[in-house]
Amino acid sequence: MNITELEPRAVWQYFHQLTQIPRPTHQEEAIEQYILDEAGRLGLEAERDARGNVRVRKAASAGRENEPGVILQAHLDMVPQKNKDSSHDFSKDPIRTIVDGEWVHADGTTLGADNGIGAAMVLAVLADKTLSHPPLEGLFTASEETGLEGALEVQAGWLNGSILLNLDYEDEGELCIGCAGAVNGSYTLPLQYEPLNGQGYHLHVRGLKGGHSGIEIHLQRGNAIKILARALQTLHDDKTNALRIISLNGGDLRNAIPREADALITLSGSNLAAAQQTLQELTAHIRNELPAEDHGLTISLEPAETVNRALSEQSTAQTIAVLRNLHNGVDRMSIDIPALVETSNNLAVVETKDNALHIGCMLRSSVDSAREDLAARIEWLVSLAGGSSEYSGAYSGWQPLPHSELVEKLKKIGATIYGDDMPVKAVHAGLECGILFTKYPHWQMASFGPTIVSPHSPNEKVNIASVERCNRWLRAFLQSPSA
Repeated sequence: MNITELEPRAVWQYFHQLTQIPRPTHQEEAIEQYILDEAGRLGLEAERDARGNVRVRKAASAGRENEPGVILQAHLDMVPQKNKDSSHDFSKDPIRTIVDGEWVHADGTTLGADNGIGAAMVLAVLADKTLSHPPLEGLFTASEETGLEGALEVQAGWLNGSILLNLDYEDEGELCIGCAGAVNGSYTLPLQYEPLNGQGYHLHVRGLKGGHSGIEIHLQRGNAIKILARALQTLHDDKTNALRIISLNGGDLRNAIPREADALITLSGSNLAAAQQTLQELTAHIRNELPAEDHGLTISLEPAETVNRALSEQSTAQTIAVLRNLHNGVDRMSIDIPALVETSNNLAVVETKDNALHIGCMLRSSVDSAREDLAARIEWLVSLAGGSSEYSGAYSGWQPLPHSELVEKLKKIGATIYGDDMPVKAVHAGLECGILFTKYPHWQMASFGPTIVSPHSPNEKVNIASVERCNRWLRAFLQSPSA
């Protein structure tokens, strides 16, 4: 079966059109032009801003002109990932879709249901001449996947509505009403090296699951950098070891909990077998502290090349102290939403380079002042060791308002589809809503969408039935007049 034969027909036909136009992040000109051309074909006003965001306006149905305007929002770009045996070229090839029972997936590549299904739902509403609705605007944002870049450039006053429905959510039957903001923290600690001729040793941390530094931070999975620092301290505190650090390296992405970390060290005068035994005992203790998915943890020590310099004793101690004491994981839980993380830090990347220790973190919070307080505490710790701090890429969180008029209306309508126990949630990850709210603080906002599994990977798939139900929820909301 071709996806254009699925129901709701208009949504799947638009999604098919989106799959035929290459749209990796930062290669979105063609898909932006398609939205503009389609708006023109439908007789709707449309405009593209300097960053590539596209706004489409549709006048209210007769008799509903004075109701609050609704903005339907989705992003246009997709993550280009493929299997190793795929010859797909994301710059020019269309996505090949496969209907597989209850699911739609692609042929060895990402599908782009994130967020193509949301965009297709918006287009289907804009094209429907039979649907009764208030004033509508479709907001199609650019380059969401690499840092919410398009949303950051949306200008205040460009949009007229007062209600935003974000359709970039991947758990059907849930209503999302809040998200975390974030900032990248970069910390630099000067290191002092001195001549030291001796045997080098590789210290490796392996076997951790890792995960998303936002939505999985509360699971308390092991952080390889923190475990490496604990192993270093354990060896350093054993005075027979005379441990010195030569180099450190761990993690690779700020939004990923680090799974592996390494150090090159010296252990002058140490008995290797005794040090390995110490690390085996430490590994057993840490495994006992970690969730089951991290019980594959290993901490290994093996001989390396001869070294001719190492950090001074003071630099070694300061490096260990900073990494051991730098906050990682959950900092505060939400006081409004049960079991929701409000504020956290992911100690994501560490590297010794150019006679300095470079540390990369991602600090998240749905409350900007709480995130700033966490940053100040980390900055103070680093400064005590003579280091410096820089921050970049900051965007605000979206604080939940669980009893707003919009949330109550969406819950009431959603209950007719999903039942009265439909979850209302917030996520400890970034959504464009948080950024847009800083430009339009009068908006009421909510986010929902169909079930999408394994986005950002070639295993991505979208549940067919969930698209129909989600689309029904959206249309029922738009058809319901404001009180």
